[in-house]
Amino acid sequence: MLHEIDVVLPSPWWTPLTYSFENPLPEGLRVLVPLGKGLRTGFTWKSSAFLNATRTDKPLRNLYSVIDPTPCLTEDLWRTVQWLGAALPFGVGHVLKAACPSALLKGQKFRPAERPSSISRQAGAPSFCYFPRESDRFQRYTEAIEKNENGTLVLFPDRERLQSFYETLPAGLRENACVWPVGGGDRLWETWKAVRRLERKIVLGTSGSVFAPLGVLSLVIVEEEADPGHQMPLFPRLSARSVAAKRASFSGASLILGGTFPSSRVYLTSGVNAPELPRGRLVFVKSPSPGRSGTPSFFSNQEIPLSRKLLDETRRCLNDGKNALWLLDRKGYAGELRCLECGRTISCSRCGGRTRWHLEKKRGECLSCGEEIPWPEVCPFCRSRLVEARQLGLESTFQAAIDHFRSEGPVFLLAEFASMGKKARKDLYRKLGQRAGILLGTRSLLGLCRNLDVGLIAWLDADTTDWKHDFGARAEGFRVIWESCWVGKNADKRKVLLQSRRPRQGWQIALEAGFQFFWNQELRERNELDLPPYSFLVEVSHRGEILKQIRDAMEQEGIEVLAGIRGADSIQVKVRDLGKLRKILEPFFSVNITSCTIPRLCVDFE
Repeated sequence: MLHEIDVVLPSPWWTPLTYSFENPLPEGLRVLVPLGKGLRTGFTWKSSAFLNATRTDKPLRNLYSVIDPTPCLTEDLWRTVQWLGAALPFGVGHVLKAACPSALLKGQKFRPAERPSSISRQAGAPSFCYFPRESDRFQRYTEAIEKNENGTLVLFPDRERLQSFYETLPAGLRENACVWPVGGGDRLWETWKAVRRLERKIVLGTSGSVFAPLGVLSLVIVEEEADPGHQMPLFPRLSARSVAAKRASFSGASLILGGTFPSSRVYLTSGVNAPELPRGRLVFVKSPSPGRSGTPSFFSNQEIPLSRKLLDETRRCLNDGKNALWLLDRKGYAGELRCLECGRTISCSRCGGRTRWHLEKKRGECLSCGEEIPWPEVCPFCRSRLVEARQLGLESTFQAAIDHFRSEGPVFLLAEFASMGKKARKDLYRKLGQRAGILLGTRSLLGLCRNLDVGLIAWLDADTTDWKHDFGARAEGFRVIWESCWVGKNADKRKVLLQSRRPRQGWQIALEAGFQFFWNQELRERNELDLPPYSFLVEVSHRGEILKQIRDAMEQEGIEVLAGIRGADSIQVKVRDLGKLRKILEPFFSVNITSCTIPRLCVDFE
């Protein structure tokens, strides 16, 4: 007797395909199935007791073969895949594509270890570790790993922090640990097999390692859980912390969430408090008013917002033989071009998004859709030539720093520090070991505090509304500035300077009172506006008629549709029930939809 077998393919389709087979099959087996003129590897989803004899549509195609005698994914990992793909609006096939190495999806065979005896236990409440100093948290994590006899998963927002923790591990733990590779290829496949065969029981990694197939997972640690570095590329704005927490609940593992600053969702449920405050180390300075120039080809020092206090503190720092970080989260020459005649800002011609302008390259880059825009000779609205550069960026600030400190220390522009290689970093450390200097770049430079003696961290523009235009700007600004008070060596002797148009006002007050003061105020406002974490903010992006069809379908169901951050190519909705949204979107992710017409989804939990 033939049976109906539902099979999920690693694809953006939400609906499984149904085939016939001579035996019922358990969930999670890899199988080969015909699709079009070829064969594809898929995973069994559900089996029926028998073939439906009343089926009136086309007869079912036969399942070609079964690859694995037993499921290749561990039970808790399979349940996590089901939750992420079925409960959230992503699709199981999309999750499998992210969770499995390409070799596994191509049907390559391997011999897993015998299934370990399952541990029957109930997941307890998570524990929290929000010591401000990294070394204190790392010690707590190490103690927890030493007490754990089974599988351990430790997530980090970036490789630099991961490496710092790995170097602190005792030799005995390192022998059982592996660092999860970034990307795909043979290295990932070999590491995946080693973990699945129980040859390694401790996995350290970034967001992709949340799918590591540990045999008996009994401890999950997420370091700096609020850091956006945990967001998963294939699931925009979804933090690996949320996936790790759900996986811990499925496996009954202990969960430790840590960092310098909690996320909104964690603070809402835990109410943790800051154990220490940066008393006497914060300096609040009012930004000087910039000068004006009608031609963007020339600028003077008066155009760069460098306060006298900033210059004095930097000079004091260099005289003490310590390095100074000048941080500005605006690459390029300017963050805005504005016409002095009509007062309008020149934005992306395609989506209307904010644009970063580069003087040397004579072009702009849209921060939303990536569109490249030529530097305008005249205002596109009124044709005036009086175009002013505002929100000046790293390129212009670099020249101003050289003008002020040419004879007092080296000045380095490190706009691309995050992608700098090991050799280049060693050369930089060697130069700064000879003479302290000023390092100018984005927030990624905070990692330098682990290797250099930094006496001053100066945030040249602490007005978070200039960083990004969304509801999370204040929380992100507070998080990175709070972290800068504690990261790296000799943090207790370091000063943190904030240049702002409204110094020591608004959310900046909380820097001296602790993150609990910040979140109490912030969450009160978000609750009134029904923003995350009290609801889910979902953005749908697409170019073409599909987006209009989705908008119409949502409005028919009574869901208010808002403008998205990508201009005309996106929409946003606030929902508390993702299940209802999933039903609306499901037709747009069916098997008869081509990949070029499938929309892009972002789900914001925080």
